[in-house]
Amino acid sequence: MSPSTTRPLTVSLKEIAIGDAQRCGGKASSLGELARAGARVPPGFCIVADALPYLLEANGLGRELAAAAAGLDFGDPNAVEAATAPIRERIASAAIPADLEAEILERYRALAGPELRFVAVRSSVAVKDSPISSFPGMMDTYHYVRGGADVLARVRECWASLWTARAAFARHRQGVAHERGLIAPVVQAMVDADCAGVLFTANPITGATDQIVIEANWGIGESVVSGRSLNDFYVLRKQSLEVAERRVARKTVMVTLDRGKGSDRLEKEIPPDRAGEPVLTDIQLAELGETSRQIERHFGFPVDVEWAFEDDRLYILQARRITGLEPAPGDPPEKGAS
Repeated sequence: MSPSTTRPLTVSLKEIAIGDAQRCGGKASSLGELARAGARVPPGFCIVADALPYLLEANGLGRELAAAAAGLDFGDPNAVEAATAPIRERIASAAIPADLEAEILERYRALAGPELRFVAVRSSVAVKDSPISSFPGMMDTYHYVRGGADVLARVRECWASLWTARAAFARHRQGVAHERGLIAPVVQAMVDADCAGVLFTANPITGATDQIVIEANWGIGESVVSGRSLNDFYVLRKQSLEVAERRVARKTVMVTLDRGKGSDRLEKEIPPDRAGEPVLTDIQLAELGETSRQIERHFGFPVDVEWAFEDDRLYILQARRITGLEPAPGDPPEKGAS
């Protein structure tokens, strides 16, 4: 019996909770939990992890890909890239089974509406039978996607990104068998951000848990998370939300809609009259601070948050535990810690 006949292979984000990582990956389960907690999360749906094995089975690719994975030589990075490229190509060009395609397109049309709004297609990953539910920066995300054909193509590319050389190396370094890698693409309404960035509810440099650290730039957050831009930098006192430090950079590049193409993202220079302007107002800083405190309380640990403002409305695009955080001397123990 194929996976498609046992249960739906797509699910609304609002129906997903934090315990669903094995079915929906870490990103989707976090987004679903955020929405349940009251955060403003862009609406969307997840194509569950069972969908990729169904695609591979329908196209007779399972054994071929398993054999290619077994032969990877991690002592030679160029050989790994050469060996994984055909795997990605086979997945990206595979025919999506008709029932799965229809299910994805039905969800997309309901999300996009008659105005055919832009969506983002994001990768949500996990490891089978493991607490690992993210490989930050390893998988692909696509912005300003429009139309059913483009959505399907980007979903295939998300599935294929499970087999980038960097993703294969990440699994190898963590001792994770390749067949245990799960990926569940997320399709969400696109936030055409005026400004965006990242936030930490503990200082990732000093470990101080009484501070909130924010980086911000114009446009969508890709320029910030990729490290390609100079960003404004803020430190808030967590209890009072007062601004303890404010560094306004002369920002150089931003990422936004490629209006010449009418879709996809474009990295461009920031106009000189905006380059030195502060990205965030004090009102926006306070909203970010209060929202992030609520998220931290809900999850019970310090979080790394991706956020965006569009027309002065704050959207939360991701939240996950801060990795590698060392508590500062005198900090209280983390909730749930022994």
